[in-house]
Amino acid sequence: MRAFIAVTMTAIMFACAAHADDNVAYLADVTTYGAGIGDSAGAMWGGGMARLDSVTDGAFNPTGQQWNFDSVYWSGTESGVIVTLAHAAMVDRLVLEADNNDDYRIEFLDREHVWQSLTTVDIDQNPPGQNMYDGPLAAPVVAWGFRISARGDNHYSIAEFQAFGAWAVDDGPVVLPVTPVVPLPVPEPASYLMLTAGLALLALAGRRKFNW
Repeated sequence: MRAFIAVTMTAIMFACAAHADDNVAYLADVTTYGAGIGDSAGAMWGGGMARLDSVTDGAFNPTGQQWNFDSVYWSGTESGVIVTLAHAAMVDRLVLEADNNDDYRIEFLDREHVWQSLTTVDIDQNPPGQNMYDGPLAAPVVAWGFRISARGDNHYSIAEFQAFGAWAVDDGPVVLPVTPVVPLPVPEPASYLMLTAGLALLALAGRRKFNW
């Protein structure tokens, strides 16, 4: 019995540990903003824009692949990508596969749905093309989503974005379902009269027994 309990507890601990390090951005909704999305230079030199949902599909491109192949690309510092999570999550590590030789600014959408600065990722220059950043945050954050923009050579792209952590519990109290209480029926006046008569008969029978 003790061995069974120990095995069960170990399995629960491993399950909890895995859950605490999930990619909460997996298959998250991806949108873009700004006028530079799919710029003409990227379309001219590349293989065409990738599907937006490929940014969170969990699949990486080959390291060093040309910046505008199988990626979402843009130009200008006022354009970028937004990843909206299905639920608020506590995030402590980010993975970004993007064009090299650029700085990617990542913001997060906090509990009050306000964009906050999070970190700037410097994608390694070697090899040229698409490279991957994988690193922890200075401190965990609770986020509803992420917004990614860039500065550098004016040609930017993202192939994959991942955010690791655990789903967060909302600030509001948890409301549990309450089982409805069925009220007792209210006795009719006739029932009161019958009850009173019955008590009187019992009292009379008790007195006669006592007198005997």
